[in-house]
Amino acid sequence: MDSPEAANQWPEPTPSLAELTDTVTALPVSSSTVLALGWAFAASTLHRVRRGEGALLAINLSLVAYHGLGLASALVSVLTIALMYAFNDLYDAPIDSNNPKKDRALIAVYLDHRRLAGLSILVLKLLTVGFALVTLGPRATVAAAGAMLANVIYSTLFKGAPVIDVAWCGLWGALYAAIVTASMPLLVLVGLMTAVCHLYQALDDRASDTANDITTTAVRSAALSRDVLVVLSVLLLVALRAPLGTAWAATAFIPLVFFASTSARTGWLLTKAYFAIVWLSVLGLGRAGS
Repeated sequence: MDSPEAANQWPEPTPSLAELTDTVTALPVSSSTVLALGWAFAASTLHRVRRGEGALLAINLSLVAYHGLGLASALVSVLTIALMYAFNDLYDAPIDSNNPKKDRALIAVYLDHRRLAGLSILVLKLLTVGFALVTLGPRATVAAAGAMLANVIYSTLFKGAPVIDVAWCGLWGALYAAIVTASMPLLVLVGLMTAVCHLYQALDDRASDTANDITTTAVRSAALSRDVLVVLSVLLLVALRAPLGTAWAATAFIPLVFFASTSARTGWLLTKAYFAIVWLSVLGLGRAGS
């Protein structure tokens, strides 16, 4: 993700026909703009899943299965997160073009069709919210719309705001989970896990964010990152005591141990594995609530 100053420059899409042809030919789709954008929207999610992301989607789908919810809940969850990821990649495309870790073909499509992609994402978001209202009702609709709005606010305002960036992503995660559950204990747990995982991702992106003058919590200082993680671990301890008991809750400091003993990338992966065990334990004990 990039700074608001860089990302707010939405240039006019004026590639030549030859450039456009070269870009689309490199993609595993036909030469039509519609198919190119469709590929890009799908790839924004699939590439994240391939990199080990997508935990929020897994959480929602597990809740759909746990509560025996219908296909509409799963579909709204998939569409909501896919459109949020697509917006992130579209918004970040100017800066990501200089990031060797990003997919070059995906960035090229978003840069070549920036305005059309933005309009398409907006229309698809409105259609998703409308579908949620018809099939899931007002509560889930507000949650889906809130998650999308939180995602936009993060990218445009809070990406470079230390501490707020981590807390806001926790709110984002909780809103997303609220599409499929109204259980406040579960929403708090999802929000805390999301915040911890986001902090680790920010630590892994510290070099590129520093180069782009984006002052995330991780960029501000290692000490601040540690302190934020300590606070999140304490809150996680409190959140886990009721569903899992004091002994299990004490494991809430495991991510802090990873922070002190491993690289950011390794710590992120190990923390996600730990959270997977915690999540399955909460659901497995049958105390997840409604």
